[in-house]
Amino acid sequence: MRKASPELEAFIDDTIRRGQKKGYHPTVFIGMRSALTTIPAISKLVRSGDLQSRFKRLEKLGLLDWTIEAAVEKFPDEFDPTDRACAAFRLEQARP
Repeated sequence: MRKASPELEAFIDDTIRRGQKKGYHPTVFIGMRSALTTIPAISKLVRSGDLQSRFKRLEKLGLLDWTIEAAVEKFPDEFDPTDRACAAFRLEQARP
């Protein structure tokens, strides 16, 4: 199982705090992160074929740069090529 760097962990913690300040509480992700650890939880969500409601909501809140997809983009060496491709695709669809 891949272990996240302290920098990735801090980015995700900040992502959660930023969302909570705007009224978004990612309870599913927090539970997955606790059960699976950070990288497997992110991988599982970014590989999901559905455009997740969490992603759309964060986009509407102006937090696109603070999504788990953005974490994959910011820390590419911590994720495999499939994770990077899925995250990049979702971000490309959302960005103008």
